[in-house]
Amino acid sequence: CANLLLRFWDPTSGTVRIGGVDAATMPAERLRDLVALVPQDVYLFNDTIRANILLGRPDATAAEMAEAIDRAQVAEFLPELPDGLDTLVGERGATLSGGQRQRVAIARALLKDAPVLIMDEAVSNLDTENEQALRAAMAEVRRGRTTLLIAHRLSTIRSTDLVVTLDAGRVAEVGGYDELVRAGGTFARLVAGQRNLLDR
Repeated sequence: CANLLLRFWDPTSGTVRIGGVDAATMPAERLRDLVALVPQDVYLFNDTIRANILLGRPDATAAEMAEAIDRAQVAEFLPELPDGLDTLVGERGATLSGGQRQRVAIARALLKDAPVLIMDEAVSNLDTENEQALRAAMAEVRRGRTTLLIAHRLSTIRSTDLVVTLDAGRVAEVGGYDELVRAGGTFARLVAGQRNLLDR
């Protein structure tokens, strides 16, 4: 779904529409302006935290930058770093933890302020403490925009307005979390399977 929305792939039939407009008819630059992505595997350039966040919107003001940093909870770990925002992150952000890299990516998405946001398994590899901090940051970035959350964790899925369950690349069910659990279909089986794993 994310690949289709970002036009990494084009559909072989049907259309992907943003605001009622077929994405295939949009110039690539316009599509990039409309959609922000926080990927599961965040890529950071071997540059400063500041430079990596400013990729979201290079002409952002200092106040806009400060707000994005605060809302994404990047400010929480800056005092631990040798040069704060001007700390070099290393190739692919190697000097930062997974949670820190994710928060930098969220700050970049906040700064971009696109109306559509894709968050791909944003908490899948984090410990509980980092997950809770990141979940709060995610709630901030999702406010006021359409967000596509790609997730397997029940705690992430519960926070959504609408669940779209995919099975073998096709939409199997669409509905609210509790509604789909009660329906006893594909989603309910996935939830039961996760709960069984947690109970072991």
